[in-house]
Amino acid sequence: MTTTDLAFAVAAALLGAAVGSFLNVVIYRLPRGEFFSAGRRSVCANPECRHPVSIYLNVPVLAWVMLGGRARCCGYQLSVRYPLVEALTAVLFLLLWAWPPVAPPLVSGALDTHGLLAFVFLAFFAANLVANSFIDVDHRILPDVLTKSGMIVGLVGSVVVPGLAGHLGVQGVGPAMDSLLYSSVGLVVGLGVTQFVRKFAELLFRREAMGFGDVKLMGAIGAFLGWEDVLLTFFVGCVLGAVVGLVHRMLTRDAYICFGPFLAGGALITLFAGEQITELVVSLQEWQRTSQVAPWTVSGFAVASMFLLVVLVRQGRKQ
Repeated sequence: MTTTDLAFAVAAALLGAAVGSFLNVVIYRLPRGEFFSAGRRSVCANPECRHPVSIYLNVPVLAWVMLGGRARCCGYQLSVRYPLVEALTAVLFLLLWAWPPVAPPLVSGALDTHGLLAFVFLAFFAANLVANSFIDVDHRILPDVLTKSGMIVGLVGSVVVPGLAGHLGVQGVGPAMDSLLYSSVGLVVGLGVTQFVRKFAELLFRREAMGFGDVKLMGAIGAFLGWEDVLLTFFVGCVLGAVVGLVHRMLTRDAYICFGPFLAGGALITLFAGEQITELVVSLQEWQRTSQVAPWTVSGFAVASMFLLVVLVRQGRKQ
């Protein structure tokens, strides 16, 4: 890695940390209806203090470490989530820059417009997933302003950056329109598959087992990743949710589990490692050709993971 590459990678991480600091504001204020209040500046997290926070105490991650996790004005214990969100977003931005899923933003030491725009749109996607995940954990909702904006930005990104999600391969249309069609199909498949599972689970359990916010989140994921990767996202998300949810239930006896963070995690894993997972699936297909039980094993694992996750989500909704 050259000095220029390193400098830009560090800049991407610092940008991610700054965006993570902004996401902390979004995560706290948006569900409370305070986000669009004019003239608001950062204040102490202690509801009984609310003292304005100086700019130099808003430095991502470092400010929390220097303060020892406590507010300077009143000594209030600050959640570790603040530096966690900032560090997580910094890492995601660094990964998007150093291991770009679409195109490198830096070519031979010079910025490449196509790669740079891809980085911008995917950075928005990653930040959107982070905000949705933590809001879902706190409030059990996925705000429309985030999920619907994800759909719109995903579609716009497919036009501005042809191939952002992929190409449908339609003859007689330009690259931008073909990319938009692929993104649109991904959006519809994301919405459709999740809504089908949601309705099927509702009929099976005779009560809501999955929120409509999850459906809209999958639509946004489909707009960014395309129809093939949105299906892979759903599978990975179900496996993650089933495993983590079951362990969480056994360790804490707490039935509550939200689906959004696992869909977001599945989307990020698919974004960075989709090709490797696809290669694994291909190798499994070779195994399936030589084994009579293999297709049933793979399919059964997928269905069992999805069913277990739906059961866990449903039990959590009883609380």
